[in-house]
Amino acid sequence: MSSPDLTPAREAEIDSDARPRVCDNCIRQKVKCDLRRPKCSRCLERGHQCTYSSSRRRPGPLPGTKRGSQRASLSHRPNRRVARGTYDEPAPSDKSPLPSTPGPPSHTTEPPTPPTTSTPATTELQTATTSRSGPLNFSPEDERSLLEWYIDTINHAFPVFPYAPSDGAGVEVVSSCSRDLVQTLVVIAAKLSGFVSTSFDSSELNAHIDQILSSVSLQEDIAGDTPTLDQFRKFCLLAFYEFHQFPGQQAWTRIGKLTRLAHWTGLDQLDRLHEIVPPWTILSKDRLEEWRLVWWCIYALDSYASVSTGMPYEIDEGLINTALPQGLPTDQSREFYLPHRHNGLLNLVQKLLSDSPRQTLGLEIHIISITVLRHAGRALRLHVLGKQDDCAKVVADTERRISEVRLALPGNLFNPRRNAFANESAAAHHFRLVTAMHLHMAQMLMTLINCRRLAEEHAWLLKWQQVLEICQDVAAIAKQWNSSFFLSVDPAVSIIAFIALIFLDLHLKFNGNAGAEIGDDLRTEIEHCETVLLLFLEQFAKSWTMPRLLIRESNPSFSSVLLYPIALLRMVELGYLSTNITLGKSRSKVSKSLSTALSDTNKSVPCFSISKVRCILGGCSS
Repeated sequence: MSSPDLTPAREAEIDSDARPRVCDNCIRQKVKCDLRRPKCSRCLERGHQCTYSSSRRRPGPLPGTKRGSQRASLSHRPNRRVARGTYDEPAPSDKSPLPSTPGPPSHTTEPPTPPTTSTPATTELQTATTSRSGPLNFSPEDERSLLEWYIDTINHAFPVFPYAPSDGAGVEVVSSCSRDLVQTLVVIAAKLSGFVSTSFDSSELNAHIDQILSSVSLQEDIAGDTPTLDQFRKFCLLAFYEFHQFPGQQAWTRIGKLTRLAHWTGLDQLDRLHEIVPPWTILSKDRLEEWRLVWWCIYALDSYASVSTGMPYEIDEGLINTALPQGLPTDQSREFYLPHRHNGLLNLVQKLLSDSPRQTLGLEIHIISITVLRHAGRALRLHVLGKQDDCAKVVADTERRISEVRLALPGNLFNPRRNAFANESAAAHHFRLVTAMHLHMAQMLMTLINCRRLAEEHAWLLKWQQVLEICQDVAAIAKQWNSSFFLSVDPAVSIIAFIALIFLDLHLKFNGNAGAEIGDDLRTEIEHCETVLLLFLEQFAKSWTMPRLLIRESNPSFSSVLLYPIALLRMVELGYLSTNITLGKSRSKVSKSLSTALSDTNKSVPCFSISKVRCILGGCSS
């Protein structure tokens, strides 16, 4: 019975708070919450704390913000668009005291002041952004330390800023950015570095990051036709963070929205705009290179998000007129572009190697390796469509391009050890290893397609052996990994390691059924490669959710650490090694091994669908 001193509204509020509530994480991910306390099952699986907003929220827009009125208010905003690719810089009051090189304005050489009129959407954004940002106060010393950590680690994995030529220079570049971007960098760095503060705990930090991710979705919608460079950097960083930390449909949608925004702004045609569009012609070479870095970061996001989920690319690499990034303040007159035709990659690699010093090629070769992986992913999609005649030609052409690029690249690229005689730094060494893993993965995809296509037993067995060879090459790279660099490389390589781990286990099961065909040395080597790759994934899982979703850290045995082994085995059986067609003893043994593995645990996976496979490879937890 309620107290007579309480008003009916207060009684309703208390009664509402007493009911079970959906946690903020489940609301943001748009998934069903089982309402358990202190942690729901989804937060427990991700290793996060359940957080709850101070007031109960219903799905949809905040109270007082109607869809119709918001659209009307946005439609009456002053049109700041002059030409494709022009944009307004933020007002000087929005930036930190350190100066920065101005970007292209809308009409004049000075950035105009943004309109002071307020809309319901902007009011909601300001309220949402500042509602939880107050408690997270960093001292100037802590902020600089976290920015230094970000430049030395995350910026190597996802370079939205140019590489600093000297120690401390990178922090000065970041400090000159907008205050909003600096605060975002500091918060992300605090989360990934395990920063401990006396003014807030980890749950408040997690809640603040969730709030940033939620508010930025609205900020992307109201940024106008042409966001600023710092806004694009923030959008890229959060898309990168969400894809690896909260993988799923919302993360893919954010990448898709960012890609379309980049196309609308003209980032795919930067060098053309720099030549003919007056607002862009005033850009300095250094600032143009910073814009290029942003575009190629978006290109990388679109690439591994699409390849890992089996979805079509949103970027056509044959229609890009933005020069490859150098990442260093080197010879600015050196500009290279992705070829408009797929068979032009060989000429591009040869020109790069002949016209450029080897130590400046890291980022450009890295983009080429991503492009090769995109070609392999496109061939895989065509194979899934079942058009065998078209697929045979595309697969053959793609295999030829991969072979040509691999042979044209420097011989040391695939060496898993650091080239100490050439004074290769540890950071450059690991960046090179990621590039090598991209090329190994592209070759593996083509080999797996051939395992499904080839009908002759001997030819099929050679391709199946090549799968083992590539998996061992990936494991050889993992063996040379320095554990202090796991945050300094793109965590998307964990998907490559996981796929290699799956096929190593398949080879072990296949050869185990073959009786005397396998020796103890080969079995020991395969088991060792499995252990190395599993430890490799566990290192990434300490900081990122995606590899944590792929493995279980509680049990050291391989058969129980895989989170989705049976569904992936079903994918392998369905897509590459179908048991419906008997093509010889060797293939039958693999098919029998797969069928045995599936039947042993068939109860744990009652159904299978292509959407489930996409969720698994994309890291979807739903």
